[in-house]
Amino acid sequence: MSMKLCAEADAFRHEEKDFSYAVEVTKELGLEYIEPELMTGRCLLNVYGYCNITSLEDDPMEMRKMIEDAGLKVACLSSHSNLLDTEYGVDYLKKAIRFAYILGAPLVNTAEGPKPDWMDDQDAFRIMGYNLKTILEMAENYGITITIEPHGVYTTNAKGLLNIMDLNDSENLAINFDTGNTTIAGNDAHDTLKQVIDKVVHVHLKDVIIPKEKTGETGVTAGMAIGDGEVDIKGCIDLLRENGYDGCLSIECSGVEAMRKSIEYLTPLIGGQPKISAGS
Repeated sequence: MSMKLCAEADAFRHEEKDFSYAVEVTKELGLEYIEPELMTGRCLLNVYGYCNITSLEDDPMEMRKMIEDAGLKVACLSSHSNLLDTEYGVDYLKKAIRFAYILGAPLVNTAEGPKPDWMDDQDAFRIMGYNLKTILEMAENYGITITIEPHGVYTTNAKGLLNIMDLNDSENLAINFDTGNTTIAGNDAHDTLKQVIDKVVHVHLKDVIIPKEKTGETGVTAGMAIGDGEVDIKGCIDLLRENGYDGCLSIECSGVEAMRKSIEYLTPLIGGQPKISAGS
């Protein structure tokens, strides 16, 4: 089986339209998979159709019908919470697991979240271990895998990611590797991926300019068109192929034209022919 391209809904954030627009564009661009983003509560921008991030309080069957009517599938549910927050983070992910189950999404993506200044490493990992135990017990009941994305001080490097994997031996805990966030944090995406690849079940492809010096950043919302930055995207794809990866490559970039350009760049790399033309 070959790798599949997927549209991460964050790519359409600045279009200021609702999720139906992301579905429509994903279909027009010839992709089969989409990765929705969800949040708790209700956003006024979402209510008025200016935001594609859906509320976890909405009916997941409405989203499922919209996606299925477009002939698409959900590769992963991006529902970033804070694994360092026992109250809010755990509740958030429990809601996401139920939502993902109804959507037919096999994965729920999250990260450790920002670490408070007062929290030391020992306490941080103890808290994450406790929270993951509760979350994974529920994930196992629903057949959902929780994926940890590089997006913080512990997850943007191989050692931290693997330490989090060691917090629980559940088969429902894995990694969603993000090429851009790893790079922004000052690490080499290819080298980091090589160290954690045995745990990778989903990938966010994000291209960025490599920072000249450490900035303290651990993530970026959406990068440039894939191929326009300095990340070794081809090297990462080759490494994934060599290790038998046949999951989704979820594209994170800024806007429709960047998404179109990314698809044209990536399709030959994964062994396919572009379904779209530059002017379509």
